[in-house]
Amino acid sequence: MIIQTKEDLLSYFHQLFDPTKKYRQEKNGRLELGTSATHYSDDQAQIEGFLRLLWAAGPMAGNGSFDLKDFDYFKKAIIASTDPENPAYWGEVHDFDQLIVEMAALSVTLIETKKIFWDTLNPDQQKNLYNWLNQVNSVGVHGNNWRFFRILVNVTFQKLKQPYSQDWLEKDLAQIDSQYQKDGWYFDGSEHQQDYYIPWAFHYYGLLYAHYMKQEDPKHAQLFTARAKEFAKSFVYWFDNDGSAVAFGRSLTYRFAQGAFWSACVFCDVEVLPLEQIKYLLLQHFSYWSTLPIQKNDGILSIGYGYEDFYMAEQYNSPGSPYWAFKSFLILAVPEDHPFWKVTAMRPKRQEKYFLPAANMLITNQAGENVQLFPVNQNSPQIHAAEKYGKLVYSSRFSFSVGKGPRGLEQGAFDNSLAVAEAGTEYYFSKELPSTYEVTPEFTKQTWSPLPGVEITTTVVPFGTWHVRVHEINTARALKVADGGFSNRTFNGHDNDYEISELLDEKSFTSEVGTTAAANIFGYEEIQTIFSEPNSNLIFPHALYMAATTNLPVGRHVLISAHLATIGEATSVPTIDWRGKKLTITAGDQSVTLEQKN
Repeated sequence: MIIQTKEDLLSYFHQLFDPTKKYRQEKNGRLELGTSATHYSDDQAQIEGFLRLLWAAGPMAGNGSFDLKDFDYFKKAIIASTDPENPAYWGEVHDFDQLIVEMAALSVTLIETKKIFWDTLNPDQQKNLYNWLNQVNSVGVHGNNWRFFRILVNVTFQKLKQPYSQDWLEKDLAQIDSQYQKDGWYFDGSEHQQDYYIPWAFHYYGLLYAHYMKQEDPKHAQLFTARAKEFAKSFVYWFDNDGSAVAFGRSLTYRFAQGAFWSACVFCDVEVLPLEQIKYLLLQHFSYWSTLPIQKNDGILSIGYGYEDFYMAEQYNSPGSPYWAFKSFLILAVPEDHPFWKVTAMRPKRQEKYFLPAANMLITNQAGENVQLFPVNQNSPQIHAAEKYGKLVYSSRFSFSVGKGPRGLEQGAFDNSLAVAEAGTEYYFSKELPSTYEVTPEFTKQTWSPLPGVEITTTVVPFGTWHVRVHEINTARALKVADGGFSNRTFNGHDNDYEISELLDEKSFTSEVGTTAAANIFGYEEIQTIFSEPNSNLIFPHALYMAATTNLPVGRHVLISAHLATIGEATSVPTIDWRGKKLTITAGDQSVTLEQKN
């Protein structure tokens, strides 16, 4: 689907929203959208599925872009589910409860639909709704993006002229401010997490706060607005011209929530980029996602990324969790006469390389094609942290894989990772959090240890569509190593069905997506073609990757490989000039000199 107008986007919204109607219960704020489980209760998962739809339905109803008769379903369900005497009651909220998260969508809905919802309630109904939300002021809330949920509840109380906690409001805003870094970037509770929670949480809620509280708290309103403008300068580089955004980090089952920041900017009238450019980014993003099979046979959004895939999910991904993506539909609450709907979309101009020290990243973006993100010092306590944060590079066109286990290169799906196993075993390990790191405008560098007695310093140097990896390895164990390149799409797992181009010390593969390649520059024995186990890759149900492999005895070693990902013509492999401890890498008219450790 090509989405160019508000009517196109409304059509896509209904394609995703309307299938949920068959799961409605009369006067009950729950939707049973599947049978898989989370770390919270099945009942809370059903409540989540209901409330997350409000990220779109609430603001749209307030704007008139949503059928008000249909909104009556939400009103009646909320009235019943906040009544402690009703069997549908959502229940008590406890410390760090999942229901705290879902209060945010309800809070924004109450502000946006005050006249058609809150003002129509009788005093008892208002009291019940207030009391249920007010539980957040007496329970523990995580010290990360969650603080915004309590902030939004108390902002809502102010707007509805109800008692609110000024004390918590000030403390929570101070907690949010303490996680601000620079250049528009926060960290999410941990300095090692700088992912999509920064745009779709910190900035999304911060912009809403600025929008609602510009009179009551002009200081923070100006602060959140200024930070969003700074953030947009780098975040624009995360988006590909085809509408995809680089897959990185956790919670990727929220899919096109990646674009929610741009929707919030327009909704809150904060022009972080020219409207023509925001329109291009946002509508291309929706268009991209509309082409992927992200709905199950009944039309419900699946758990997964480019298709239904439970392997990549976190323990908090319920059947209703993917509707977090509906935060991006906030753009549909923008009035018809807003300039956004009238301007002509225009592609942003971007440099081919962008240095992002505030988030410890380098980004390459070849005229907006195939974004490649090179992060360091990123991690998460969630499952698959090595895959979601620790790979050497992430791509918008050639997405990363999550392993099904550590036994073998097929099972581990170690694309864009150095996989290390002790000689005589098949159990491979890759990098998670480094012990030291460095990021410069020319390269990233990390020191890490996959096994006791093994220390590796990895330097990655981007050169447009190629990048070079230098691994300096000091090991007290004999090892097997595999330096995996980018994954590419296949349609089954049989290697005799594919034409692999092979030159001396180089292998490449071309699909309808583009070309990926791996080359041995120094120290490897061969380039292997690895067919990952199915459903490992986030976008390609079947995928292969090239890996430079070798066996290493005890001692010090240097391994150098080059890896390509391009949707255009492949260029020549970078070359090296190694003299003493100086290693000069050259690709075309670019060169970088590194001082070797060993």
